[in-house]
Amino acid sequence: MPNLSQTGTGALLEELSPFLDDELINSLLTQPRGPGRPRDFCSAQLFRVLLLSLLTPAHSFNLLLALLPENRAWRRFAHLHNRRDMPTAKMLSQFRGRLDLSVLRVINRSLLRPLLEHVDPARRTVAIIDSTDLPASIITFKKRTPRVPRDMRLWVPEPSSRARANGSSATKSTA
Repeated sequence: MPNLSQTGTGALLEELSPFLDDELINSLLTQPRGPGRPRDFCSAQLFRVLLLSLLTPAHSFNLLLALLPENRAWRRFAHLHNRRDMPTAKMLSQFRGRLDLSVLRVINRSLLRPLLEHVDPARRTVAIIDSTDLPASIITFKKRTPRVPRDMRLWVPEPSSRARANGSSATKSTA
């Protein structure tokens, strides 16, 4: 495979666009039916907009949606034909909520198939671990409670004593 263009450029998006199977994405992520007006964007368009956050320098959805009307190459990649009709952040968030791990794996397989067809089976390969099913290591970054020696107790419940407390309530002048 030849070298790819620089990240965020229109040339890279043109090179990658044919690898996305829009019919597969639309069949895997059907639009929810219900009352109200019909959906403005198909699943493939919303998926492509989500991919733009990975393929362009705009790494937040709000920034991406602000820059999208001004960048024709990004709109062409996402198959957005009108610069006035753009998906909202709420649409992208709801669509991302519908993305399931099994759907992403099917899409990933369809993206990898053309790449793996050109690989020589006799060639040495390196495997990369797919960490999507591994549990996260969250214990290492937890704030830890201080360790108290066993012979030192912080609080021992005991009945109150009847003895008076020693103390002074006098006010002294420092002048």
